[in-house]
Amino acid sequence: MSESVSTAGTWNLASPGKRLLGYFIDIAVVLFLLFLNRNLDYAYFYLGSAGGPALFDGLHYVLLFSAFGYYLFCDALPNGQSLGKRVCRTAVVGYPYPTNCTLFQSFLRNFPKMLFIVLDGLFVLFGLRRRLGDMLAKTIVINL
Repeated sequence: MSESVSTAGTWNLASPGKRLLGYFIDIAVVLFLLFLNRNLDYAYFYLGSAGGPALFDGLHYVLLFSAFGYYLFCDALPNGQSLGKRVCRTAVVGYPYPTNCTLFQSFLRNFPKMLFIVLDGLFVLFGLRRRLGDMLAKTIVINL
């Protein structure tokens, strides 16, 4: 317990509210991409003869992979900041050494969130405010 208290004093940890707001912004980006993917059929109905089915099928896959790619790898963007973290002025860094978040760390952080979203989120309320994904990827979310 003394390690948790002393370590929490050396890091400027992001509050659970900031983390939740950043998460909602990032989910909004993913949902927007999925919304575009869903409504691409309407564009095909009106513009089908102009683009052809191959173009619209390709766009479906691009939007789908973009949505899941952003969800899984958004923390590996420059300075460990997804769009939501940039708005909230927070960043993901390595723990215990402050290194930039890598693609592999971002994947390890966000994949458990897909499976255990509620359980994973409860961990933010205690100790070092690290989710299961943060513990797995050896990262921490700090204020900038």
